[in-house]
Amino acid sequence: MINNAREANGRSHEETRRRLAESRSLQRVTAALLQKLTLEQVFEIVRLEARNLTGAAGGSVFLLEEDSWLREAHEDATLDPLSTRMPVAGTLTGEAVRSGKPIVANAYVSDIVEARTPSIKTESLLAVPLQVEGTPIGALNVANKPGGFTEDDVRMLGLLADVAAIAIENARMREQVKQLAIVEERQWLARELHDSVTQAMYSVTLYAEATRLALLSGKFDVAAENLQELQAMAREALFSIRLLIFDLHPPILEGQGLAEALRIRLAAVESRAGLQTEIFVDGERRLPLPVEEELYRIALEALNNVVKHAHARCVTVRVRLDESLAVLEISDDGTGYDPEQARDSGGMGLRGMDERAQRIHARLEAKTVPGEGTVLRVEVNL
Repeated sequence: MINNAREANGRSHEETRRRLAESRSLQRVTAALLQKLTLEQVFEIVRLEARNLTGAAGGSVFLLEEDSWLREAHEDATLDPLSTRMPVAGTLTGEAVRSGKPIVANAYVSDIVEARTPSIKTESLLAVPLQVEGTPIGALNVANKPGGFTEDDVRMLGLLADVAAIAIENARMREQVKQLAIVEERQWLARELHDSVTQAMYSVTLYAEATRLALLSGKFDVAAENLQELQAMAREALFSIRLLIFDLHPPILEGQGLAEALRIRLAAVESRAGLQTEIFVDGERRLPLPVEEELYRIALEALNNVVKHAHARCVTVRVRLDESLAVLEISDDGTGYDPEQARDSGGMGLRGMDERAQRIHARLEAKTVPGEGTVLRVEVNL
């Protein structure tokens, strides 16, 4: 009876240990959902947790592509590598994806069946489907566990796969959003280059040719006037390039925050353009980086309008950072504009500013009267 009690206690202890390990593993994968991890980092976490949970020699993540193929998302160096792609049809992993149910093979798995290289032997394999809201996105594999895989391994890996699928899909969506943002910035850069720098350089070329012809014909007064125009155009092109470089690489925003980034921008661009600048900051708290990025981009668009179009002498930036509210206000004493006409024509960058404000659920308001300056105000509830 004593031995039986010890055995029962031993089994209870082992069961408790496994449940605790299972809980911690799921917590680590769930935490990946709340962090800005790359897709590769998520794969690494999922693979390692799958191996640790089951005691397998290694594991791999496969993603479904083109409905009939699986592509390896991460290769485990401790396990002989699977090929980069395998068909859904005719493979155990593919059967798990197709059926939506785990597949266990505790015997030698044919190289051909799992699309392995000829020299590899898989002594045991457990494949579970990865699904998001019932839609298959791939499979999670573990292989070569001494003694083979148990029903408890199937259960634990199934729980891990449920959380892993959401983490993977979340990371994929973040990367897609990032790629879309890159495309959007490239399109914006192309438009800006065409609208400002390219046209300015074309004018420089025309004036340079006109100056050459004037010098050849002895019209030195005309050549001198052309050279003055050339200097002004080159200065304008240089200023436009400086704006683009600053817009593409906002310094200090991530490290020191919105207010400091705006201070540097005013000193580097507006002050050099001859404007009198002021910035007032009320509050020291940091905002979530996505909110700061959108507010910063809105501010850049507004400041660019001041420099390029407003013919202003002064520009003032106010930043208010409360616990529940963030306010950004940019005002100038320039010529102003017709708001309805600007919105209808898509001018002044108002459409882009509206879109950025909507992304962070902010309220954007522009008050302007022709000849009396402009005040742009953005409010974000936190």
